[in-house]
Amino acid sequence: MNPTPASSLGLLGLAAMVGAPAMLIESARNGFAKVANEFTNPTGALLYGVFALGWFCAMLGLHQFRAAGAGRLGRTLTFLPLLTIPLALGQTLMDLLKVPTAHPLYIVTDLAWPLSMVLTFTVSVAVLLAGRLPGWRRLIPLLCGISLPLMLVLMALGIELPGWPCSPSSPARSRPGPPWPEARYPQKAAPGRLFLFLPMG
Repeated sequence: MNPTPASSLGLLGLAAMVGAPAMLIESARNGFAKVANEFTNPTGALLYGVFALGWFCAMLGLHQFRAAGAGRLGRTLTFLPLLTIPLALGQTLMDLLKVPTAHPLYIVTDLAWPLSMVLTFTVSVAVLLAGRLPGWRRLIPLLCGISLPLMLVLMALGIELPGWPCSPSSPARSRPGPPWPEARYPQKAAPGRLFLFLPMG
């Protein structure tokens, strides 16, 4: 039995759909070029925040629906992104306050992005295997976390895409940056969130 009212899932789905295009909008604003974190302006920071909020709502909906299974493992898998995505969201505040990118707290929020992406992809595989979402809908969450694994595959194949850090020609390569590999990518948008909360029946 679904432990969460359909109306609540619907609101979470609406929030997810509102937030889903924010990363694409931010990427388009920069010509789909990689922008180093220290060059993020307030508009970009807010768009990142809107995306992260929608992302959080998508994961919360999957958790409340028990989409990865009603057992302890399934509940734990869907709960973990709910811990890391708020950390990623905290980077918006850091950017608005112009916290130096070398600050330990900034590093934590920056690394929370790829960590959350890995967890989201893990959740999507668990959702697929659990089979609690009907029909083709169980495939849609795979789109939520596919960005990072896809990027790693492209890096291994030596394929360059505009704005991705695997591209030697990326404009960000010529800019000063923090002393660690930047973790946040414009291409981490999750289009699958647009379809996660279509009617389950």
